[in-house]
Amino acid sequence: MLTHEHGRVRGCALFGGGQRSKRASANFTADVEIPDVEAAAFKVMLSFIYVGDLSELNGDNAMAVLCAAKKYNISDLVESYLEISFSELRNVFFAYAQTRLFDLEDYANNCLAYIDKNADDLLKSEELLQIEQNLLCEIFAPDNRRQILGPALFRIRFPHVSKMQFSVQIVPSGISTADEVIGVENYHNHSNFCGISDCLLYPLQFPFHERIKTFGTLLMDIENVSKFAGESVGSCRYSDDTVYIKRLAWKILAQINRKNGSTDQKCLGFSLFCTASEKGKTWRCKCSATFRIVTEKNWAENSSGRICEHILDNHSNSAGFACFITFSE
Repeated sequence: MLTHEHGRVRGCALFGGGQRSKRASANFTADVEIPDVEAAAFKVMLSFIYVGDLSELNGDNAMAVLCAAKKYNISDLVESYLEISFSELRNVFFAYAQTRLFDLEDYANNCLAYIDKNADDLLKSEELLQIEQNLLCEIFAPDNRRQILGPALFRIRFPHVSKMQFSVQIVPSGISTADEVIGVENYHNHSNFCGISDCLLYPLQFPFHERIKTFGTLLMDIENVSKFAGESVGSCRYSDDTVYIKRLAWKILAQINRKNGSTDQKCLGFSLFCTASEKGKTWRCKCSATFRIVTEKNWAENSSGRICEHILDNHSNSAGFACFITFSE
């Protein structure tokens, strides 16, 4: 793009260097490379300088044009950028960072106010994932964190943060009110907390249940299989550990049964057993499970079986294999 030689020499050292090289070399080419400004933004800047045209200025190239305007000290073009609506900007987070860098504090503050006002949509955008940590901390300042998070604040599981970490990091941040802090501290100080605070003045306002798991692994050790085999038909054992899946408590049930068609051959059955967290509570779920027996000697898998999409409820709370493997096997 052609420009006035005198103006470009005086306005930029890069152009001046090109002109000086022209005088020094007969092989001078008229092309001047400008690596630090996008071509589209540079064309917008030149169109503004020579004919006052801003028709190509838009939300997609606005930040690149601003950088060029600041670099070449074109104050009128900077003012034109400031008139662009925040909603038109491709990345309002980047715009906030750059305008602070260029000491455009009023615009940066208005940009932050726009982020606060439109937090619900902006927090879901991909642009949020691209900003640096220090900028994220600035946007989520103590005085606007609650406003930006909105209802999402009360989905944070503060009760599962350690007591020390909550006191040292969460409380000083100011994100929670005094009443909310007392509610969490009451939870930390009462090991038998059941979800309904005895102190109605400071109820717990944050979820305290574990996240709902849709799958898990249950383990059961049978140390002396021969001894277990000597017990009578119908004898059973439960796994020591309880695993919570879909907020229901699950164990493995091992039971001695009689093999079908046999009067004396015993077999070992395994079932997935739901203990039901609350008596009288109605529940229903569909489950699938894979059972495996692994010997301790060489950790080899001896037998396996699978149940698929079995329906369980509070009346029928187990599913598995009545005869998974015979004791002789």
